[in-house]
Amino acid sequence: MDDKGLVYTLDAVLALIPVIIVIFGVSNFMASVEPANPLPSSQNAQDILELMTYSGANHVSVLEKISLILSSGNNSRASITDAQKIASSFLDEKLTGTDYLLTEENQLRGEILAGKMDLKKEDNVATASRNCGNYTFRIYIK
Repeated sequence: MDDKGLVYTLDAVLALIPVIIVIFGVSNFMASVEPANPLPSSQNAQDILELMTYSGANHVSVLEKISLILSSGNNSRASITDAQKIASSFLDEKLTGTDYLLTEENQLRGEILAGKMDLKKEDNVATASRNCGNYTFRIYIK
């Protein structure tokens, strides 16, 4: 191969480099685009309940407060209302713009403590549960 042929071959290879870079860039961009409706992560539900069990400055977690209120009130309507206020306040702040539902399954047999969601009409809902005292709390997040 003469010098002219080598120069043309080298020019052709160098001309293909930007094309290859563009192709890889576009393919990586397409692969990294998130779906329009991502599925709820069960890890998010676990994380929220973990936050609710974290003891703050007063060394009493949100779930402990709720459990104490319910048990000291013998699961009365007034104690349930107080527990609902605490749960709603915490979760509305942490889950702004997210559909969720917090229930107590063991003592109150599925009583809704916070949130609004019709579980029968929802699919792809993340859930997690946590025990605190004699109470079993379950959260559903869409």
